[in-house]
Amino acid sequence: MTMAQGQDLKAGMKNQLQDLITKKDFANSIQALQAKLDVGLNRMEELRTMKITADANESQVNTLQDTIKDLQSQLNISEGQTKLKVEQIKSQHEHCKNRDEQISDLMTQIKAIEKTKSELSSQLSELQKTDENLPDSCPNGSPNGIYQIKLRGLEPFAAPCASSPPGYTVIQRRIDGSENFNRTWNDYKSGFGNVSGEFFIGLEKLHRMTEARPHELYIKLGSVNGSTSYAQYDDFMIGSEEEGYELKNLGKYSGEAGDSLTYSKNQMFSTFDRDNDNHSTVNCADDDGPWWHKLCSYSALNGKYFKYGQGYGGINWYSWHEDWSESLTFVEMMIRPKSF
Repeated sequence: MTMAQGQDLKAGMKNQLQDLITKKDFANSIQALQAKLDVGLNRMEELRTMKITADANESQVNTLQDTIKDLQSQLNISEGQTKLKVEQIKSQHEHCKNRDEQISDLMTQIKAIEKTKSELSSQLSELQKTDENLPDSCPNGSPNGIYQIKLRGLEPFAAPCASSPPGYTVIQRRIDGSENFNRTWNDYKSGFGNVSGEFFIGLEKLHRMTEARPHELYIKLGSVNGSTSYAQYDDFMIGSEEEGYELKNLGKYSGEAGDSLTYSKNQMFSTFDRDNDNHSTVNCADDDGPWWHKLCSYSALNGKYFKYGQGYGGINWYSWHEDWSESLTFVEMMIRPKSF
């Protein structure tokens, strides 16, 4: 081999070696780039995954924010309702406070009422004790005046008591025409008028008084000319309402005016709204006033009051003046127990 050939071979081998070195480096470079590319791709995958995760998180965040907004809105509503409830509770508390005050006031009033009730009960008890001690007729020997009388089964009532004659209870009085005597059955049953003036004591009271014990009847009469007279009966008795307040008994007559009442004995009482007389066509009480009418009467002391003493259907006691047109201007009917 020549030197030149040797040098050419050496140069060719050198070139081949350089080529090998260059290919190897290139391959290494390629591998390095591939590795970097793989790392980049992995990084990109990680970033994509992170983005997906971030997007999901953002959606969750948005959802949470919306939820928070809803919760905040509900909280605001709840706060408003709570505030309203608090105001209502305050109002109820104030109302309860006012109620408590009202209850306290009512309790105070109740205590005062109970105290008053207790006092009234005591007074009533004392009055009942007093009522039990009241007389059933006018006391004998007492001066003229108004006295309280208590009858069995009736409340105490005021009645005028006369001293002349003594011990008499005035049961009817006519003096000036101030009282209307043309009244109903119930009025005559219960009584009416002013015991200090014109009045009628009441048929029920007369029944109770004369049923309990025998009574005398004394009738004072007065005329417009000033003349006076009287009639007296020693056993006056009135029946019950069931009996029509019948004039059951009169006893013996005495006096100066004549006996104009015996004709009415055993007759029931009549008023314009309760016709108990024996007349078949008229009610005598319509013309002559309420009385113990038979075929009407010879006396009518509850008739019309005529100031000047003249008039038909007036206050009449026929046996005294025997004139139906003359009307008396003064009458007092009185009774007292026969024991006096």
